[in-house]
Amino acid sequence: MTLIELCVVVTLVTLVASIALPSLDNVRVNTQRRSETHDLISFFAFARQEAVLRAETMTICPINTNGRCGRDWNKPLVTFSDPHNTRKITTPDQILKTLPAPRNGYRKVASLSRSYFQYRANGTILSDLGNITWCPEHAQAVGSAHLILNRGGRIRVAPDHDGDGIPEKADGKPVEC
Repeated sequence: MTLIELCVVVTLVTLVASIALPSLDNVRVNTQRRSETHDLISFFAFARQEAVLRAETMTICPINTNGRCGRDWNKPLVTFSDPHNTRKITTPDQILKTLPAPRNGYRKVASLSRSYFQYRANGTILSDLGNITWCPEHAQAVGSAHLILNRGGRIRVAPDHDGDGIPEKADGKPVEC
């Protein structure tokens, strides 16, 4: 093998890598979005199921140092039994499930006036309606996910009607990160 052949091969490998790397980044972001979306939907479905099976209020929120619902949804989330609607963990056996903090990207939560979600014993929402947005690390809305929680307690993934890679909120406006 000559030096010229080696230079040609290195140039070709560099060219192919420069073309493929942006595509691989899109694949990585899509995988992260799907993973976080699946985890959140499963977590909420579990809380709703437990509320019905146990016939008591279930609360979903991040927990602060006082054992109360906090506001930082990028920390681990907890589903816990909350029969007296205190939004506070007083005993460890109240905790039913924990969802780790997002490994990549970050979560934004919007509800009317609260930073937690609750299910009634019949599986409907006790607290405010709301939504959760997962934004990729690059903090742009392209590649984000938006989950909408309805009054009936179901959580759904917001669609991207115009195909621009940005999901639309319930009011039809694009998600912002």
